[in-house]
Amino acid sequence: MLRSISRYLDAPSSGLLVAAPQDDAAVWRGDPIVVATTDTMVEEIDFRVEWPGFDFRTLGRRLMAINLSDLAAMGAQPRHALVSLSLRGTLPAVDVTRLYRGIAEQAHRYGCTVVGGDLSGTLGPLTLTATLVGRLGSARAMLRRVGARPGWVIAVTGRLGAATAGLRLLESGARPASREERAWVSAQLDPTPRIAAGRALVDSGIRVGGDISDGLSREVERFVENAGLGATIDVQRLPLASGLHKKQWPLAVTDSEDFELICAAPRARMRIAQRALARINLPLTVVGEIDRRSGIRYRNGTRLERVKTAGYEHFR
Repeated sequence: MLRSISRYLDAPSSGLLVAAPQDDAAVWRGDPIVVATTDTMVEEIDFRVEWPGFDFRTLGRRLMAINLSDLAAMGAQPRHALVSLSLRGTLPAVDVTRLYRGIAEQAHRYGCTVVGGDLSGTLGPLTLTATLVGRLGSARAMLRRVGARPGWVIAVTGRLGAATAGLRLLESGARPASREERAWVSAQLDPTPRIAAGRALVDSGIRVGGDISDGLSREVERFVENAGLGATIDVQRLPLASGLHKKQWPLAVTDSEDFELICAAPRARMRIAQRALARINLPLTVVGEIDRRSGIRYRNGTRLERVKTAGYEHFR
């Protein structure tokens, strides 16, 4: 099995001095400022092999994407990845090969090498873990969740709500029947990490940001709660994915799985960032504002809306 997947592991280079599986650990040249993240996907919790159109290659890409998104949320550039998989012995070799193929192609798409990891057996659910290491040019040039100020505007990249709509479609067992539904499913199964957008935000002087994989509402809470601040979100400004009705705006706010970026900054600074992201053909839409009153409010025209949930939390 190791021989069949070794072609998806990167060979030594000027930066990667020792690569798996020749030795017990990978060795690479360090960077002045290092960023590291890890994320795990568990069968029946994060994915189901019974979903219509499920493919292990796409699953491999998704494993990398959710970790790459964490680096994007810091404004970091990916460098190296370690991948650890616990797989059932009954899993066909072709599925394992496709899984690693997806991992490698997603990593290489964003300039990241796959330097090693671990492969283990399990009698339970498939468990996939990736650890990614990235770099920053400066300790001051990064995105963080702290530092927002009253009067700053809040903006998000891309379009929202597609991933949750896709998840609901997959869970129903139905196959997508239109171009919009196929796009929703793709947003759930094969998300795009916003690496270039994260760097563009940092280069534009943005310093408060993150991704909204746990839900826009939850991420805004993280921006304001420790500072005793609040925020107002204008639901009519939310950039909903194609095919979603404006009444479906809660999909963009309370549910998770949209791997878009969110940020906060003074209005003039945000305009600079919007121009920078326009150069990479990615919209950056202002959807709300930080204010002094605690709590998150959702304004819909002249009325305030209530929401039932506040994004994803583990073990809730």
